[in-house]
Amino acid sequence: MSRRGRRRASSVRSSSRSQRWLLRWGWLLPVGALVIGGTILGLTYAFARIPLPRDIELASSAKVFDVKGRLIGTYSDEVRRFLIDTDELPKYVGEAVVASEDKDFYEHSGVSLRGIIRAGWANITGGEISQGGSTITQQYVKNAVLQDPSRTVTRKLKELVLAIKLERRYPKEQILGFYLNTIYLGRGAYGFEAAAQTYFDKAAKDLSLGEASYLAGIIPAPESYQPDENPRGAEARRDRVLDIMVDEGFITESAASKARREKIKIARGALGSVVKRQRAAYFLEWLRRDFLQPEFQGGLFTQGLEIHTTLDLDMQEAAEEAIASHLTEKSDPEAALVSMTPKGEVRALIGGRDFTNVKKARGFDFATDFPGRSAGSSFKPFTLLTAIEQDISTRSRFSGHSPQLISDPECANPDGTPWDVENYEGGSYGSMDLVQATTNSVNTIYAQLAAELGPDAIVETLDDFEFDRPGTDAERDLHSINLEVCSQALGTMDVTPLEMARSYAAFAGRGALPEVMPIRYIENFEGDCVKQYRPNPDLECGDADLVSTTPAAEQNDVDVLSQTLTSVVSSGTATEANIGRPVAGKTGTAQQHKDAWFAGYVPQLATVVWMGYPFETRIVDCVVSDPRCNKNGKKKEGYVPLMEFCSDLELCRPVHGVTVTGGSFPAQIWAAFMSVAVADMDVLGFPIPIDLPDEVINEAPVVSPKPKPSKTREEEPEPTPTPDDTAQPSPEPTDSGGPNPLPTNSGGNDDDEGG
Repeated sequence: MSRRGRRRASSVRSSSRSQRWLLRWGWLLPVGALVIGGTILGLTYAFARIPLPRDIELASSAKVFDVKGRLIGTYSDEVRRFLIDTDELPKYVGEAVVASEDKDFYEHSGVSLRGIIRAGWANITGGEISQGGSTITQQYVKNAVLQDPSRTVTRKLKELVLAIKLERRYPKEQILGFYLNTIYLGRGAYGFEAAAQTYFDKAAKDLSLGEASYLAGIIPAPESYQPDENPRGAEARRDRVLDIMVDEGFITESAASKARREKIKIARGALGSVVKRQRAAYFLEWLRRDFLQPEFQGGLFTQGLEIHTTLDLDMQEAAEEAIASHLTEKSDPEAALVSMTPKGEVRALIGGRDFTNVKKARGFDFATDFPGRSAGSSFKPFTLLTAIEQDISTRSRFSGHSPQLISDPECANPDGTPWDVENYEGGSYGSMDLVQATTNSVNTIYAQLAAELGPDAIVETLDDFEFDRPGTDAERDLHSINLEVCSQALGTMDVTPLEMARSYAAFAGRGALPEVMPIRYIENFEGDCVKQYRPNPDLECGDADLVSTTPAAEQNDVDVLSQTLTSVVSSGTATEANIGRPVAGKTGTAQQHKDAWFAGYVPQLATVVWMGYPFETRIVDCVVSDPRCNKNGKKKEGYVPLMEFCSDLELCRPVHGVTVTGGSFPAQIWAAFMSVAVADMDVLGFPIPIDLPDEVINEAPVVSPKPKPSKTREEEPEPTPTPDDTAQPSPEPTDSGGPNPLPTNSGGNDDDEGG
């Protein structure tokens, strides 16, 4: 018998013996596990000391570190607690907490099966985790006794056992008092006495019904409902508690109505003060809101967690400097920047120009918050990739005449009329291949390409890159009639810089779409690993939720795309982004210059820069027949200022005397940042494709151009005409649609049209 045969026979015999042993003795395994688990719980119950409020040490707030172990900041700057005799508090203080956190408090023995079932049903029917099943007793045990943020079965069992033990030792009112003296209520305040002084500059015994209801209502997430930052949310939490108190018979409806009329306002002279300035404020707020608070809730501010992230402070500072040095005036537009590795490691994130302002970071984040802004021609690579995936060669040629009527029925307007598309500034070209059309961002050629592919094929590519936003509150159906239109080829959809950075990171990663995860691992205050998110051979962590990548496109297809996009930087609309090494990227400018983008990458890092004015309102004249018109002939109008010249000086605001395009400020900011970010990285080229798509579409039939419109538009440098060009380009052609290039069924408005 051969050596391989002997090994196989030995393996079979060993397997057979194992199976016989399992059949005979396998029942002992679960029994043994139960015995061991029961012993652990029994010892926990018998010997665990349950500390009372005076014995509890205040845990420090969470610390956040960058990828090199440097402290970025914390989530609270000061902690305080004042112990009081809770018997002196108004009865409605305890009732508000019971109504908010544990309606069955006076009926259960520490653990509420009904509460667990009710919370589970609410979470299932609501489609998200909105309620927890923990009782007030369990919460006290978890926060004061165990001080363990992990979500393991063992930890939960200990919590249940100790909650029962606590209930058997102390009466309900005393347990409620323990809780009122230790619960974290935001702004560094532990317990109701500290919270009353922190928020309202008064003793807890003097709290009004409305104030007590507000404090009870914010227990699950106090930092999210601060009255000076989220007044509507604060009132909603208070009113919810008041409604429950009425339903439970704690208070009358008239008392609740009076409490609802109170304004929730932090008193002058109160102890509480939130941090106003913090490094990387937008990153820290995004981290807290989207990753940490859903996982750890109030424990984020009480359990002394040490959060190790992927952010690089050097790159973050370089990003801030790049934006600040180009947008120097207070009146300049907003800007956002996201830089990410092909593995989804966020190295820098800026969601607004006031980089360290915590209050603004808790407002609208231009880097991450939905719905985003119109992508313009920075979206064209997805159409080009769709063509490459269908084996259409980049040597395929189309007519660059402008304007053009696209007669394909799939691209028609809802009334059946052809799609009317023109190039920037009415620039008209002869025959160009797809490389030239991409380099110079020729809209009419991309419109013809969209008609060739069909809108459903482009949407399938967007699906692969998860622009449908699966699993988010802003999830959308890309196959709806408003999105599955040919104009998507020109970038009509609203996207965030974070979404674009993720997709361009997938280009850098040769088609592997990364999971965005800015956390590497989390430790507790003793240095033990709580949870691991990214592979680290030197880290011992039992609780791991490692990130991964998803194939979004074939490597070779992305290699073809990257080779094409390098020409945009070397000789096209983004020469300002040239940093002396191979760069692939694409400019984008929305209609009328409402938004300007540059998205680019080297093999190790992708970065996206956006800029534009925020949404504003103004008072304008109106006709009496307009239902929004008041008696003075005025109405309020919402608008986004344009980064271009026009006669309306309030509406049109060029930046530093320049009409903004993706190839101007965004490309310059990108280059300033990336020059620093990649300085210590190897200079790498993009992989040369092994197989080139070979279906060459010849020049499209000559389309007679319509007369050029008198009003012209948008962006960037002049393309080199090909030998068979039948028309000369106008000065400064660029990457935007014409005055009315989109079908009206695109679901867009003026700032949706692609450039």
